[in-house]
Amino acid sequence: MKNKPIYMLTLLTLFIGGCSQKVSDYVEYSTSSSEAAKQMEVGIRYQDNVAQHLARKSFQKAVDLDPEFAMAYYSLAQMHRDAVKRNALVEKGKQYVSKANDAEKALIKDMNRDMWWGGDGDIEWVKEVEEYTNMFPKETRYVNMLGNMANFDGEEEKAEAYYKQSLAIKENPDALNSLGYLYSRQEKMEESKDAFERQIKAAPDLANPYDSMGDYYLEMKDNQNAKKYFEKALAIDPDFISSKRKIWRIDEEEAGNKVTPTAWSTDSTSAINAFSTGFWQFYNIHWDKAREQFEKAVQIDPEFAMPYLFLVFTPGDSARSVEARKIAEGLASTASQYEQDMIEYYLYRMDNPEADLSSRIAKLKSNYPNKAFVMISEAQDLFSKQEYAKAAGIYRTMWNRFNFAPSLNMLGYANMRLGKMEAAEEAFDDYIYNNAMHPNPYDSMGEYWQNMKQFETAYNYYMMAYTMDSTFTISKERAEALENKKTPIK
Repeated sequence: MKNKPIYMLTLLTLFIGGCSQKVSDYVEYSTSSSEAAKQMEVGIRYQDNVAQHLARKSFQKAVDLDPEFAMAYYSLAQMHRDAVKRNALVEKGKQYVSKANDAEKALIKDMNRDMWWGGDGDIEWVKEVEEYTNMFPKETRYVNMLGNMANFDGEEEKAEAYYKQSLAIKENPDALNSLGYLYSRQEKMEESKDAFERQIKAAPDLANPYDSMGDYYLEMKDNQNAKKYFEKALAIDPDFISSKRKIWRIDEEEAGNKVTPTAWSTDSTSAINAFSTGFWQFYNIHWDKAREQFEKAVQIDPEFAMPYLFLVFTPGDSARSVEARKIAEGLASTASQYEQDMIEYYLYRMDNPEADLSSRIAKLKSNYPNKAFVMISEAQDLFSKQEYAKAAGIYRTMWNRFNFAPSLNMLGYANMRLGKMEAAEEAFDDYIYNNAMHPNPYDSMGEYWQNMKQFETAYNYYMMAYTMDSTFTISKERAEALENKKTPIK
């Protein structure tokens, strides 16, 4: 798995753990528990190599072993993208900052200035990381961080130099991972393969090196070897979603069902991007922002049919919905076949709410077996028929195939209807983890806790949704409705 796409997360996470009691070559922690310090090191290794769930377990062990270990709380907090849980852990860590060593205190002070931790964001991380590399010249993770920042900014030569500097200190899988993908982008495939082979040798117990080697073979159009390495990744970590998705695509391609981009009725990339953003906002239940993006798409290309369909059934402007329907119907005949079929299906569904849609859905599935929108359509129909288990199965399959976090939200509600509350909580938790910067995951988790009669927790999640986006006023209204019901969490 490429490191670059998760740069904005690792920008924060890589700063955890790099402080010592004295300025020295390597990190030393303030904890008196050698096992807690060991768990921190183990957790950081997992964290730097796309194994966040394992990192979370290790940091939790560090906290359990030393309940006054401030840096462990901050590290554990960072592994929770859920801001409600993260903030609670940070507050706990703040209680023990006085027991931290001077370097840890300096780092925690920097972290608290960052917006991720509720600060004002007045911090220059490049400057701070350069300082950390001076404090601990043999700690490879800070050198890697500088490489990642340069890589993110498109300074590939500079990034390569940092990764090589890191590897000169110590052979480490995170630098090799980044270097392998850098070489792949430069079409230096022999160098890329060598980096990934070294990555596997450096971390044979982790899933990510095998996933990365699988990506190399995909670039080489060698599906057989690619699949072999993705399967090795899953043998180590059965939940390594990146490998799951790529195996599915390989299997589909081998079955003659190659997953290809959707053919749209517009050639404008900007219009497609606006529609895609609107689609994402729509299924994240942010109607105003969805409508804004659909309007943007048709402003760019007034003959792009699909956004008009979504303007028909996006709540908030009934007059525009009527107008958009007429336009969608007029454009359907000249749109792509996929758009034409989806417009026909949804307008029929609106006009015939009691109709049995099974045969129409079966036809869509036959014609478009790999379209997420078709899967959503089938699951919605099943949900409306109270066939929640079947709907949940489709939503789970969607998530295993596509990086579309709203499917986890739908999965959570299906499980709630089934009375599978533990599964529902897990789905909403995953929804937050994979969509943490959007308010709706917090609103959904609030509704979950309200159903569980944990009103204090529900209130906190509703208010977090509103805090993240003040236009998400429904969450504030729901929180205010719980004011008189709040009780301490047991």
